[in-house]
Amino acid sequence: MTRWDAVRVRQGLVDSCSSAEQAGDQALRKGRPREARRHYERMLAESIRLAEQFPDLSTRRDLSLSFNKYGDFWVGADRLDQAAQAYEEGLAIAGRLREENPDDIRLLRDLRFGESALGEIALRTGGPAAQDTARDRFTTALALAEHIVEAGPLDPADRRELGALQERLGLLAAERQDLDEAARWYARALAVRRELAAELKGDAQARRDLGVQYERLGDLALRRRDLEAARAHYDESLSLRRALLGDDPRDLATQRALSTLCERLGDVALLTEGPEQARQWYDDSFAILDAAYGPRHPETRTLRKKLRSHPASPN
Repeated sequence: MTRWDAVRVRQGLVDSCSSAEQAGDQALRKGRPREARRHYERMLAESIRLAEQFPDLSTRRDLSLSFNKYGDFWVGADRLDQAAQAYEEGLAIAGRLREENPDDIRLLRDLRFGESALGEIALRTGGPAAQDTARDRFTTALALAEHIVEAGPLDPADRRELGALQERLGLLAAERQDLDEAARWYARALAVRRELAAELKGDAQARRDLGVQYERLGDLALRRRDLEAARAHYDESLSLRRALLGDDPRDLATQRALSTLCERLGDVALLTEGPEQARQWYDDSFAILDAAYGPRHPETRTLRKKLRSHPASPN
């Protein structure tokens, strides 16, 4: 095969992989998962052929990413065993590539993704052993995330992933009833997210992440019955969510988050001020959800039922 022939064959395989991936994505958007699976499997087969015929860093990394994409598909189909197998394949390839290319930051990101994805699958599997596996995976992913951020440049996406992993480890600690450890992880995540929100003033995602972190801290303080701290954290989150809603009044996710925060502030008020003040927050919570989803939506009806049976209810 001449050099020109090799270039042509390689480009043909690259184009075939890309075409199959795009077709799979389109089939998923149209709600046709069986068709999407066929396209993704063709993508994977072509990626394997490409890496076997032209085994350089680029093609082998693309093969790792193809396995990750296939894993994403199985997660969406709720087939966690198949997803885990695909992610493990992608992670193994990325690990071998990193041994050969220790300074390539892209490979660190690939490893971080694989460890985190397998941690999420372990969590969904359930059980104490799965919790331990998830914690180990997230701890490994966090070490990679720290290495990436230290290596620089300080990419906001890398720092956002760092904060997300710190928060995830905090959530796991809270589930184990280790509230002190959870507080330490949340404090670290808060510092990262405060810095990002300050630097990226117009970035809605940075403000949203910060709002979530304050809400986590409020939940933790409420569990500890530190009611003043809980109220302060919830107030911070509420201010951030209200500002986001001002930017996009039709944002249903933010409206739902606001409703939840009003309900939590009602819980705090019930314990500190009494049922009258609590009921004002609960009424606000319901009004937001009712306006966003309508009175017949399952979430609205569930909240109405919950509030009617609440100690602060006038009925």
